[in-house]
Amino acid sequence: MYNIDHFMLAGNNLDSLSQYFTDLTGIAVANGGIHPDLGTHNKLVATSSDLYLELIAPNPASDTRTGLRDVLEQMAQPHLHRFIVQGHEDHFPAILNAYQRVGVAAEVKHLSRQTASGETLRWQLLMPAAVNEYGMFAPLFIDWGAATHPARTLPSAPCSVVACTAGHPEIQKVQALWDELGFTMPLASAGHPYFTVTLDTPKGLVELRA
Repeated sequence: MYNIDHFMLAGNNLDSLSQYFTDLTGIAVANGGIHPDLGTHNKLVATSSDLYLELIAPNPASDTRTGLRDVLEQMAQPHLHRFIVQGHEDHFPAILNAYQRVGVAAEVKHLSRQTASGETLRWQLLMPAAVNEYGMFAPLFIDWGAATHPARTLPSAPCSVVACTAGHPEIQKVQALWDELGFTMPLASAGHPYFTVTLDTPKGLVELRA
């Protein structure tokens, strides 16, 4: 959907976040792994498409400090945090330049995740600053390279993404950024920024909101 690779549902405690999602949807989450370079860990949920959901929280067993971890630690309640767009490393320099032109610091990180089976997945992630004036409307971009995409190995789950909507009071500003980044999806004019993902689940339609 709109070349989105996956969504991040975030909180300050992974166990609580996982229970929240299961209570909300009736769907059990799958084991993910740890991110030693970010100080976080995650669990995952497959959908009926190649898009998947990532539940992410600080890893209390890690001493690694990052901007992402700092933001997650402040989350008193779970909420939709960011979306990650499919990308390619050849395009990353242009995306970095686009972020620089609007005053958003960004960097490319070579990351890894240790899975429950002991496998190490490696990928490149272009990350705008965890705190920036665009918030969730500044997407991350991921290049999985030779790694197996998580959606191909996750256990199936009764979950489908049926809608993804966004609105912003400064629609022209956000749309101009997206045009520079090479990302597009419908964007509505709204009094307050919002981003929603609607899931079809065993408990009916569920809306995740940022």
